[in-house]
Amino acid sequence: MGESIDISRELQVAISTGKVLIGHKSTRKALLAGQAKMVILAANAPVDIRSDLEYYAKLSGTPIFVFPGSSLELGTAAKKPFKISAMAIIDPGQSEILRLAGHA
Repeated sequence: MGESIDISRELQVAISTGKVLIGHKSTRKALLAGQAKMVILAANAPVDIRSDLEYYAKLSGTPIFVFPGSSLELGTAAKKPFKISAMAIIDPGQSEILRLAGHA
């Protein structure tokens, strides 16, 4: 299966050393502006949010990674005290989070 990526650790590195936008509206704006390098969706993201972001990601050629956990778990992985359904990676910083796009 190759080497495993610690999603939580890479997410935290991306947040601290790069630029990550959190939330459906911010993610959609980044996709429309062509700024997003990757979109991360929680496994339980609402269907309307998921289909909206999948549509814009497909138009812009941006990969989507579905986080294997709930929005609460994605928030915890990002060290945020709230649920996160969607986030956009604008700049990965020193993380290797964009390698997840190959695992999507």
